[in-house]
Amino acid sequence: MTHSTVRHKIRTQIRPFPKVATYPTSWAGPQTFRQIYDDLAHYASNVMKSYGIHRTSHLPDCLQNGFMALWVQLTQDNDFLARKSRQQTVYFVLARCKISSFRRYDDNYDSLEEIVSLDWRANWDEHTITGLSTPKAWYRSTERWATWATKTDIRIDVERIMTRLADKYADSLGHLAALYYLTTQVTRIDAATISGVSVHSFARTFIKPVRRELLLEFGNAFLEQHNYAVCDDKKRVSKARTTRRHYLPYREWREQYRRGNTAPAVALIDKYSHTVCTVGAIEAQLEGKSYRQAALDLGRNPKTFPRYMKRAAQMLAAAYA
Repeated sequence: MTHSTVRHKIRTQIRPFPKVATYPTSWAGPQTFRQIYDDLAHYASNVMKSYGIHRTSHLPDCLQNGFMALWVQLTQDNDFLARKSRQQTVYFVLARCKISSFRRYDDNYDSLEEIVSLDWRANWDEHTITGLSTPKAWYRSTERWATWATKTDIRIDVERIMTRLADKYADSLGHLAALYYLTTQVTRIDAATISGVSVHSFARTFIKPVRRELLLEFGNAFLEQHNYAVCDDKKRVSKARTTRRHYLPYREWREQYRRGNTAPAVALIDKYSHTVCTVGAIEAQLEGKSYRQAALDLGRNPKTFPRYMKRAAQMLAAAYA
């Protein structure tokens, strides 16, 4: 075979490199990433909406994060979709949409539109005076007036309590120093130096009675404005009167699982079979593993994995309820 014949044979076998990369899929053959996105975007959107990710919140960002993770996976493994069904691919995108990160970020801020939509009068001025309302605040209640009014009432209560205690301890420098120490960021050593006694004597003689008075005053102010119901003793289990420790009741779902009622847990695992972290957290909860051990077994970060464990415990409690 001559040299020209070999060159001609090699040239006939050369095919031009495609300008757009294609990836084999198990449901539609080779497709470009744009075709894969067009095929799965509507399906993934419907699945996300069914899990509470709506169009008006973070749906576009979640789709972008999920499909970006899919693209990175395809660049590392071109035949990845050839081993996955269409449904498995959609749940792969869903598991990497980072909706939990978006929701944790939103918990730190208040949306003005959401605040106004909750008010049946739609009065903007009433909600934009301070902008400090948050659902996690301990003072949040069910009243319909503005948040600044509640804050004003709390400030008045605090000032009234501090004035009353200051008048009560006006003739005792040690008690005033203890009150100053308990209500500011001054250190105990500095407060004891002001009172002219040792730190140990200052804590025993002045801090304890003043702290008791503060708790009593603020407790009475709280009870004046709230209908506080004492927790039922049946909801808590005392280990021993000598230890004075109380423990929450044993998780009913884990007790049912150990008795042989495994159907809810199996159904939950099958439902989230395409989400590695969720399934691993559910199995770890059923096995009674610690958060750190469960994270290490799955190769995850022990600092970020506890949220999956807590969510798995909530889902198990709901499944066995």
